Amino acid sequence: MRIFKNRPFSKWASKEGLNYALLLAAVDEMERGLIDANLGGHVLKKRVAVGGQGKSGGMRTPAGVQGWR
Repeated sequence: MRIFKNRPFSKWASKEGLNYALLLAAVDEMERGLIDANLGGHVLKKRVAVGGQGKSGGMRTPAGVQGWR
């Protein structure tokens, strides 16, 4: 799967401590079907653990996915 980030998302992610390794881990989980919500229109929501807080204390990030089942 190819991953694209736009400039506003990249700025927000770096400010919040969401590094590339955490983003890759979240995408890997999404590929395995582990998502939090399907918002429709190929947009999914995924929890990401940031700053040692765990997923429940971390953040939720939207992801646009093409060809999602």
